[in-house]
Amino acid sequence: MPETGRGDRERPTLIELPSTPSLLPRELAPMRPRLAQEAFNSEEHIFELKWDGLRALLFSDADTGIRLLDRHGGDLLPLMPELRDVRLPAGTVLDGEVIVCDTRGRPSYDLLAARVGPKALRRGRGPYFVAFDLLYEDHRSLMARSLMDRRAKLARGPYAGRHVLVPEHLDTDGEPFLDVVAEYGLEGIVAKRRESRYLPGSRTSDWLKCFVTPRVDVVLGALLIDETHGARAALCGYMTAAGALVYAGEAAVPPYLSEWLDRSTRSFAGDASPFSGPVSVREGVRWLRPRLVAIVEHSGEPGELQDGRFRALRFDGRAADCHVEEPVPVPSGPPSGRSERPRLVVLHSLPL
Repeated sequence: MPETGRGDRERPTLIELPSTPSLLPRELAPMRPRLAQEAFNSEEHIFELKWDGLRALLFSDADTGIRLLDRHGGDLLPLMPELRDVRLPAGTVLDGEVIVCDTRGRPSYDLLAARVGPKALRRGRGPYFVAFDLLYEDHRSLMARSLMDRRAKLARGPYAGRHVLVPEHLDTDGEPFLDVVAEYGLEGIVAKRRESRYLPGSRTSDWLKCFVTPRVDVVLGALLIDETHGARAALCGYMTAAGALVYAGEAAVPPYLSEWLDRSTRSFAGDASPFSGPVSVREGVRWLRPRLVAIVEHSGEPGELQDGRFRALRFDGRAADCHVEEPVPVPSGPPSGRSERPRLVVLHSLPL
């Protein structure tokens, strides 16, 4: 064998050892997306439906059985008892969302929130758990692996069932995907970097959300009450880094929610404005202690609620999480031209 110099010697090969089995964590904060400036096309990303549901983690352990926790560690099974019967291999943790769908199979937060709201509004199909990430398999953490490795295991594994859905994803074509999602009346899409690792509790630009209609989580600071019909508008705000509530604008309350929102918020009534700056006082104003989080659609820029429309109370929301999101600009390439694929991903993913 010919001699080789020091610089020509082969470098040692690094062998990836399997992770060691361990106990599942008692709770885990999910990884969360940032807001994209607009939809984009990218070969470095995959694109999924945004599910208009309740973010949750589903645990299966031989000792404790099935656990369903919201993003703050709260137990969701009392609200979703149908999911107690889910069957998963022991040592599994799935990241996903709990959804309730309308008769056309479209997820709706309004229908989901109605499970803890007015009894007359409890309708829809579900609940379902939509699993879009696999964090633990056979008690082994997969969070250091790439997103595509985790998704491949999720797609191959025995995770889908009567109450658990494993949706498809789309490669490259975020712009046409959002167009199709809008046609079906869905919330939006999420772009995820293919090589991204799972970082619990982080809000990262490796995952980016794109809405069909802009929506935000805001703190309810007051309601405008009509003595005959109930709440007709909500005064909304954002929290600053210093913990102050700043006024963001007004959101109209749909008539079918007016009476319910009036009744549901009475125990949160306050004696004075919770906003840090001046807000004009109008007839029928009821100040609220800044504890309730609402989902509001709007047509304004970040931080400004123009043409705001109240959608629902976010029952897993915290006021401290309601802040102005600065959109992330992302360069976009041309679409692949596979025009039917976005529509097929939508149809194959929904529980039709």
